[in-house]
Amino acid sequence: CGGVSMGIWDVYESRVCAQGKTKREAALFRTSRRLREKLPDSLSYHNVIVDGEERSVIIDDSDNLNEKIMHSLPGEDFTCGGLVEWADNHWLITEKDANTELRTRVKLLQCNFLLKWIDSDHVIHEQWCVIEDGTKYLTGEYEDKDFFVTRGDSRIAMTIARNSYTVKFARNCRFLIDDPESSEMNAYLLTKPLKVGKTYNGHGIYSFVLQEVVSTDNDNFELGIANYYLHFPKENTSDIVDDKDDSSASDTGKKGWL
Repeated sequence: CGGVSMGIWDVYESRVCAQGKTKREAALFRTSRRLREKLPDSLSYHNVIVDGEERSVIIDDSDNLNEKIMHSLPGEDFTCGGLVEWADNHWLITEKDANTELRTRVKLLQCNFLLKWIDSDHVIHEQWCVIEDGTKYLTGEYEDKDFFVTRGDSRIAMTIARNSYTVKFARNCRFLIDDPESSEMNAYLLTKPLKVGKTYNGHGIYSFVLQEVVSTDNDNFELGIANYYLHFPKENTSDIVDDKDDSSASDTGKKGWL
């Protein structure tokens, strides 16, 4: 009898543990279960792709049409700086609520530009980002009063996810950023490489300021890649290092040039 009685208490204890040992844990369990049951009936319930993985989420509108608030299902999480594919657009996770006990809430910003560049190993990368007017920001440059040069006054702000590739961005980085169908895309130099402020525990985003500079014959306007011919001289353009097999590229919105 003792063995049977012990078995009954084991079953009882396992049920108590599953539903919470305290009133607070029990309330958390009930709320989580209720949300999982009712959320699929909500008009805000959507299937999206987060960093290459299909997920079911809740997406709420905000006052700004290019910004959304996304909630995970109970017990699930997101990474700040992650890339979301939804509604025929790419969205960057720019902010994350640290309170993830019940579910995770993040802010999405609609991406509007596919940035392309070549790293020091001659590998081509591409990554979705957000480009905005940056004339309200300081450029991060200082010019001597005795030095004069005529150049464009265009200034842009770029918001992009932090990862092992973008962490290498520095003041010497140039990019072609313009409408892809432009005959001659504008060239920009990263002049304010601030990499702190919007990253937490190794994840997050960078907000860079770039200044317009003169384009050169080394820029490939057809591909939209600055300094292209410095890495691949015109007589050797077939020797391109392909980055398609980099599995981490799909997780961050980057991949090798196809």
